[in-house]
Amino acid sequence: MNMNSMRIGSRLAVSFSVLLGLLFAVAAVSLYRFEGLAKVTEAIVDIQAKRVFLAYEANHHGQAAANCLLKLLQTTVRERRVVLYKEMDAELEAADEAVDKLGNTLQSMEDRSQLERLKALRAAYDERFRETVDLIELSGPAKAREQFEAGTQKALAALLKETMSLATEQQTRMRADLDRLRQAEAGARSLVIFLALSALLSGAVLAWFMTRSIVRPVGQAVNVAEAIAQGNLNQAVPEGKGDEVGQLLRALKVMRDSISNREEKILKLAYEDILTGLPNRTRFLEIFAALPAGSKGAIAVLDIDRFAMINNALGHTIGDRLLREIGLRLAMTVLKPNMTVRLWGDQFAFLLEGADQDQALTFVENIRQALLDPIVLDGQRLDVGGCLGIVLYPQDGEDAPTLLRRAEMAMRSAKRRHSNFAFCSDVGGDPTHEQLSLIGEMREALERREFIVYYQPKFNLLTNRMTHAEALLRWQHPTKGMISPMRFIPFAEQTGFIREITPWLLEHVIGHAAEWRRNGMSVVPSINLSAHDLLNPGLVGFVKGLLDRHGLAPDNICLEITESALMDDPELALKHLNEFSALGVKLSIDDYGSGQASLAYLKTLPVNELKIDRAFVMDVSTTPKNAAIVRSTVVLCHELGLTVVAEGAETQEELAWLRQSGCDMLQGYVIAKPMPLDVFLQWRAPV
Repeated sequence: MNMNSMRIGSRLAVSFSVLLGLLFAVAAVSLYRFEGLAKVTEAIVDIQAKRVFLAYEANHHGQAAANCLLKLLQTTVRERRVVLYKEMDAELEAADEAVDKLGNTLQSMEDRSQLERLKALRAAYDERFRETVDLIELSGPAKAREQFEAGTQKALAALLKETMSLATEQQTRMRADLDRLRQAEAGARSLVIFLALSALLSGAVLAWFMTRSIVRPVGQAVNVAEAIAQGNLNQAVPEGKGDEVGQLLRALKVMRDSISNREEKILKLAYEDILTGLPNRTRFLEIFAALPAGSKGAIAVLDIDRFAMINNALGHTIGDRLLREIGLRLAMTVLKPNMTVRLWGDQFAFLLEGADQDQALTFVENIRQALLDPIVLDGQRLDVGGCLGIVLYPQDGEDAPTLLRRAEMAMRSAKRRHSNFAFCSDVGGDPTHEQLSLIGEMREALERREFIVYYQPKFNLLTNRMTHAEALLRWQHPTKGMISPMRFIPFAEQTGFIREITPWLLEHVIGHAAEWRRNGMSVVPSINLSAHDLLNPGLVGFVKGLLDRHGLAPDNICLEITESALMDDPELALKHLNEFSALGVKLSIDDYGSGQASLAYLKTLPVNELKIDRAFVMDVSTTPKNAAIVRSTVVLCHELGLTVVAEGAETQEELAWLRQSGCDMLQGYVIAKPMPLDVFLQWRAPV
C-alpha cells in the first residue's frame, strides 16, 4: 500500500507499530542472548572450576599420601606406623575418589586419554607404593627406602606431574572458554547495539516521513491561513491527498473561496446601490478623492420630480422599478470617463471630469432628453423629469462633500424656481458661521425655553374688532438678545428642525386659545406650517390630540400654509389639508401672490382664508397695479367663499383703501406690531 494514500491515523499506526516491533525485537534478542550467555557461563565456570578443583584435590591427596610414606620410611616403631598406614590409606582413597570424579566430568577424547595416562601412572605408583610398604614391614625401613628412592619416588613424581598437568590444562581450557564467552557477549552486545541503532534509524526515517507527509502540508495550510488572514485571497491552496491534511487543505480552499465571495458581496454592498446597480455615494466620494491634484470638472445632482407622488399613489414596488428604469437610462446617457451614482432616494449625482460650464449645459440637455420619453410600468404611463444642481470644481469647492452639498442647494433653488437646472454660483454660498452656530443652539434653546410666542392682531374691517391674531415665534437668546426669526427660521426649515419647533408652538398657542375662550376672549390664533410640517403624517393626529386635551373647538384655530409648502409634494399636502378641513380646523394660504400657486389651487384647496402678500398691499392706495391686483383678488376670493386678509398695511391711507375695497381683515403695523402675550392681552382698543 502506498503510504501517501493512507490516512494519517493509519500512517501513525503503521509507523509506530514498526518502531515498537523493532524495539520489542531488540529487547527480546537482548534478553535471550544474555540469558543464554549467563547459563553457558555458569555451566562452564561450574564444570571447569570443578575440574580444576578435583585435579588439585587429587594432586593434594597424592602428595599427602607420599608424605605419609616418607614418614613410614622414617618410623621404626610398629604402633606409630599403624597410624600412618591409616592416614596414608585415607589420602590414597581420597585421591582415587577425586580422580574418579574428575573422570566423570571429562568428555572430550583428549581429556579421556589424559585421564587414562593419569590412571596408568596412578596404578604404577600404587604398585610401587605397595612394594615399598611391604618392604617396610618385611625388610625394614632402610631396605624400603632404597626401593622408594629407586622406583616409588619416580612413579610418584610422574603421577604428581601428570596430575598438575591435568589441573593446569583444565585451568587453561577454562580461561579459553571464558574468552569465548566474552567474545560471545561482545557479539551479543554488538547485535543489541545494531538493533538499537536500527530502531533509532527507523524512528528517524519514520519521523522524517511523518514530517514530510504531515508537517509540511500542515505548514502549507498554515501559510494559506495566514495569507487569508492578511487578506490575500489569491494564495494557491495545495491539492493534498486523501488524508486528514488533505481534508484540511480542501476546507481551507472552501473557506478562502467563501471569504472571497463574501468580500465581493460586501464590496458590492459597500460601493454599489442595491436597487439600481449604480455606484453609490461612498464610491463617488472614493473616486473623486482619487482624482489627480488640480483636476477640473463638474458635479451635478439630479432630483426626480413628482417621485413622492408616484410612490404614494402606486406603491413602493412601482417606485423602486421606476428608479431602476431611470438609473438604466442615466447610465446609458452618461458614458465613461463620466460617472453616474445614486445618492439616495430619488437623487442621482454625476461626475463630469474635465467639463466646463458650457459642457455642463450640454449635459443638462442630454439628461432632459433622456428623461423626456415616458416610462411605462404595468401599463401605467409615467412622465418623469428632474431638476439639476451643478457645481464646478475647483471653483465651487475642492472636496466632494462640500461640492455635493452645494450642488443640492443649487438643485433645491432650481426646484423653487421651477427651472430645469441651476448653477451653484447663481444661488449664493453656504450659511455663515454665525448662522451655523445659531442652528446648533436651537435644540438647546428649545430645552431651555428660550423660544417665546408673539401675537400680531388681525383686525376685522367689517366689525371693527380684533377677532384673529397670528402667532409668531421669537427667540430670546440669553447673551445675544432677541434673534430675528428671519435669522433662524429658514435654517430650521432647511435642517428639518422645524418639525420639533412646530409641535412646541402648536401646544402653546392652542393652550393660549383655550384659556382665552375660558376667559371670554373670542380670538382665533393662526399658526404657520412649513413644508416639513405639512408633509408630516403625524401632524393631524397631534393637533387633534391637543384640541381634545385643551377642550378647544377645531374652528377656534387657523393654520397658515405658504404657497411654496404646497409645491414639494402637492398630493400629500392636499391629503393632509383635507384631513385638517375634515377635522374642522380653519386653513389659510399665506403670502398669496409671492409664489407659484395657480387659480386651480384656489379651486381645489379646502382653505377658508387667503392672505395677500405685503408686496401688493404696500402703497396700494397710490399704485394702480397693486390696487388692481388686490381688488381683483378680493372679488375672486369672495366669489370662492374665502375670507381675504391684507398683510403688511402700514398707513391709514392703505387701511381706508382696503376697507373701501371690501377687504375682510387687515394685519400690519397700522394696527399693531407683534407683541408678547402679556402685552397682547392688554391690547384691546380698536382703531
